[in-house]
Amino acid sequence: MIELEEFKEKLRGYVRSIILSIRIIARRKTGLASLVILSLYVAAAIATAIGVVPPTPPAKTGWEYMFAPPSMKDFPWYILGTDYLGRPLFLVLVRGTLDILIVAVLASLITIGVGLLVGLFAGYYGGALDSVLMAITDIALNIPSYLLMLVLAALLPVEIKQNVFVIALVLSATTWAPLARAVRAQTLSLKKREFIDVARVLGFSTPRILFKEILPLMAPYIFVNWIMSLIGAVYGYTGLAFLGFIPVRPENWGVQLNLAIISGGALYTEKAMYALWSPIAAIVLLEVSFMWLAGAAEELFNPALRAEFMGEEE
Repeated sequence: MIELEEFKEKLRGYVRSIILSIRIIARRKTGLASLVILSLYVAAAIATAIGVVPPTPPAKTGWEYMFAPPSMKDFPWYILGTDYLGRPLFLVLVRGTLDILIVAVLASLITIGVGLLVGLFAGYYGGALDSVLMAITDIALNIPSYLLMLVLAALLPVEIKQNVFVIALVLSATTWAPLARAVRAQTLSLKKREFIDVARVLGFSTPRILFKEILPLMAPYIFVNWIMSLIGAVYGYTGLAFLGFIPVRPENWGVQLNLAIISGGALYTEKAMYALWSPIAAIVLLEVSFMWLAGAAEELFNPALRAEFMGEEE
C-alpha cells in the first residue's frame, strides 16, 4: 500500500513538472506556437499509427489524375490536389509524418545518448580511456557527416534499410561527436568542484555522481542539442529519400519532392506547384517549430522563473 502511494506521489510530481514546463514555454508567443504546431504533427502521427487516417488509395494512371488541382472531394484529403500518381497529396503528407517523427526521435536519442556517454566517461575517468574515446571522437568530427550518410545508405542492403532503427543509426553515425567533446569539457570542469568531492567522501557511486550530480547541470545544453539533432535528422531523412538512397515510400516528404521535381517538372511548370511546395512547407514548419522550442529552453531552465511559477501554484 505504501509503495502504491509513493508511486502515485511520484506520478503526480511528474505531471506537475510537465504542466509547469508547458506553462513556462507558452509564455513566449513562439514557444506557444511551437507547442501547437508540434502537437498537430504528433496528433497526425498517432492518428496514422492507430488507423484513424485512411490508407493511400492505389495509384492512378492518366494525365487527368496527375497533379490535379485542389478540391473538396473526400474532405480534407484532396485540399492540396493530387501527387504524380493521382493520390490525395494532403493524405500522403499526413501519413508521412509518422515515419519522419519516428526516425527523427530515434536518431536524436542515439546522438544524445552516445555523445553523453562518451563525453561523461572520457571527462570523468581521464587517462587512457579519455585518450581512446577522444581519438574516436576526433575521427568522427573529421568525417563529413552527410557524405558518410550517403555512402552508408548506398552500401547497405535494401532489406536492412527498410528498418527505421537502421536509418536512425545511419543518420547519427557521426553527429554525436560535437556533443561528446562539449560534455567532456564540462565534465572535466565539474568533477573538480567541491560538491563532487563531498559526494565521493559520502560514498556515492560513480553512476550516481555522473548521472545525478553532474548531468543535471548540463540539462539546458543537452536539451538544445537534442532539438538540433531532431532538426538535422529530419533534413537527413528527407534528403536521403529525395536522392533515392533509401527504400522509396510514397508517403515520405523527400519522395514527394523528388516526384514533383523529377517526374512532374515542378521547376518549369505550375501544374505541380502544390506537390512541390506542400512537402517543403511541411518540412520548414516542423523545423521552425523545433527552433522556437529550443529558444524557449532558456526560460524553461531558468531556476528563478520556475520558482516564480511554483510560487503562483501554491
